[in-house]
Amino acid sequence: MKLADLKNKNIHIVGLSGAEGGSIALFLLSLGCKNITGHDFKDQKNFSGSFFSYRENVKMPDKKKSLQKILNGFKKINYHDHYLEGINEAEIVFVPSSWFRYQENKKLFALEKKARLGKIKFWNWYNLFLEFFNGTIIGVTGTAGKGTVTNLLYQLLKPLKKSNCFLIGDSWCAYDFKKMFSSRKDAVTIAEINNRTLKFADFSQKSPKINVITNVFLNHLDDHNNSFKDYLKTKLAIYKRQKRGDKLFINAEDPVLKSIKFPEQTVFYSTTDQERRLILQVSYFSSKHLRSDAIVAIKIAKLFKISDDKITKIIKNFGERIGRMQTLGKKRGITFINDGAATRPEASAASLTDLPDGKVILILEGSRKFWLPQEFDNLISNIKTKQVKKVLISGPIAALLTPVLKKAGIKVKKTLGLKNSFNLALAIAKKDDLILLSPACESFGEFKDYRERSTKFISLFKKLPGLSR
Repeated sequence: MKLADLKNKNIHIVGLSGAEGGSIALFLLSLGCKNITGHDFKDQKNFSGSFFSYRENVKMPDKKKSLQKILNGFKKINYHDHYLEGINEAEIVFVPSSWFRYQENKKLFALEKKARLGKIKFWNWYNLFLEFFNGTIIGVTGTAGKGTVTNLLYQLLKPLKKSNCFLIGDSWCAYDFKKMFSSRKDAVTIAEINNRTLKFADFSQKSPKINVITNVFLNHLDDHNNSFKDYLKTKLAIYKRQKRGDKLFINAEDPVLKSIKFPEQTVFYSTTDQERRLILQVSYFSSKHLRSDAIVAIKIAKLFKISDDKITKIIKNFGERIGRMQTLGKKRGITFINDGAATRPEASAASLTDLPDGKVILILEGSRKFWLPQEFDNLISNIKTKQVKKVLISGPIAALLTPVLKKAGIKVKKTLGLKNSFNLALAIAKKDDLILLSPACESFGEFKDYRERSTKFISLFKKLPGLSR
């Protein structure tokens, strides 16, 4: 199928007001597609508010123009009461990566099965790129680290590719797909690809030309019927249809990955590789897991002939990302670190690794859809090894995890929410201590997403008097 062929297809988009759905909708309209039906949980009254909320990076006049294009260009939009009506007539269905987690989408399981029989297309943004993007796709997956790799790689390649380098993936915001798909053949898209997105890999007979797997450990099992085997298989699907001459980068230090036999074109990387000399003086990459992420990004940059001088300059100026071991500043000699994007126990365990012993007050927060105590084993081990002074925990996870931590001999207190945890941490902390927000859980409960959680922590910090960097 060619991109132009989409104009003649009966297309349905699920989650129309979301970042993915809205971006795909605007792109299809720009192609001249007329036979498009939208579906959204929201009722008609609240649809526009939802559409605007997922477009924080877009100015309000442009948001309104985009919304009007969709309202005028779609054949029909099925809101809350008529959600998914007529979807069985679709030739192509675009869904968000998380579609299967919602009870309202039960009807879509039959369509997914139909797609596996080759009777319809059941796609998301990943398939759109695999099928139609003219340039090179660099796919990055892993339980942790993929966000750092993709963002650093984007900074490294952007000066070379100028307006032909794009970043897309899990930190979803509105994207200009029209610009991406009209780019030159030497364009590059760096794609952060999570386990949910890789469930769509079988619906295309292609893989990205360059792939990275940073690590695979016990996590997200609730997306895979509590099966680590299924989770691992899904992660490995990123490279299964690579061709001769394509590249696959694998973290040689990951216990799971190093036990797997990979194809001949595989490049194994580690924190002892020679590229480490380019990051030795950069404090942000002092921890082992971030150093590993930087090394693979540098290796790929060198494929594109980026010089050591340019790499060094960009590495030094690579800023802390919001919610990823982001040092906010000090108050009374106490350092505040926002690792609010750590939504997995392993991510929080890694965050503790390079922090000083006996100085950390750790804030955990949030929920887990399915409770798997063994997921927290490494975090508990690191809390004990690093002699964390106190663990403060809030959200739905608190009732489940607090007794487990107490049984392990960890000093822990259940709190009423993030603000309460913040204030208690401040009361406990002394000079040279660190208050670390590294939730280890999804944000659902007190917050709508991990970004809102990070914003709240930053806001609490900024309200403190007498701050210093």
